[in-house]
Amino acid sequence: MNSSDDKDLGRLREIVERLRSQCPWDRKQTLSSIKHLYIEEAYELSEALESGDGARIEEELGDLLYIVLMGIQIAKDAGLTDYEKVEEIASAKLIRRHPHVFGGTKVSGEGDVLANWERIKEAEKRGEAGFFEGIPKSLPALIRAQMMQERAARVGFDWRSAKGPLAKVREETQELTEHIGKAHDDLEHELGDLLFSVVNLARHIGVRAEEALTCSNRKFERRFEGVRRLAQERGLDLAKMDIEELDKLWDEVKEAEE
Repeated sequence: MNSSDDKDLGRLREIVERLRSQCPWDRKQTLSSIKHLYIEEAYELSEALESGDGARIEEELGDLLYIVLMGIQIAKDAGLTDYEKVEEIASAKLIRRHPHVFGGTKVSGEGDVLANWERIKEAEKRGEAGFFEGIPKSLPALIRAQMMQERAARVGFDWRSAKGPLAKVREETQELTEHIGKAHDDLEHELGDLLFSVVNLARHIGVRAEEALTCSNRKFERRFEGVRRLAQERGLDLAKMDIEELDKLWDEVKEAEE
């Protein structure tokens, strides 16, 4: 980071400190009251990154940075930490977990980097925490499943290729089929196993499961809105149409897109 970057970040810190002392809303905030903002801003940034719009990306990065600095300032006001301590801890962790950059460790690729990261992390824990410690339980289930699988894979607990999880998806689909009509709890467990296997398959083919489902959600929304518009243009009532009639409109929308 150059001196200009230091100056700009220092100015933002000064603004956050002033807001905490002079703005009624900022003064009122606590570490608990702002925690939802981290999630909301992260999702807004994710959408901006997907858009490829530079101005939007800058704005959302700035919003997230503001919330990060606000959290540090609130913690500082409470006597829990300060900017320097947070920066010191983050810097030390990055250096410690990248011995191939800041030390003499040799790596042959990304796999070695991730494996080293997990070994170093385990050594830091000294067995005091669970293996999946640090993966928030509050994450969306698809994201958490993929993160858990990725962490397990770094220590060798993984299929050798996509054929393994693909076969597992087929197996879990069959088991779910056999449980349809039985107790709800059984269905829930079997469906959960199938979803977990699908996430595993997604990971093996280089896809983020959460992003894939988000993409499909958007596609469904877009196409269903197209169906609704066609029905309106033709004076049709969606609620009174049967599935065959709706499917025909759906196919029209799909063909028009393609």
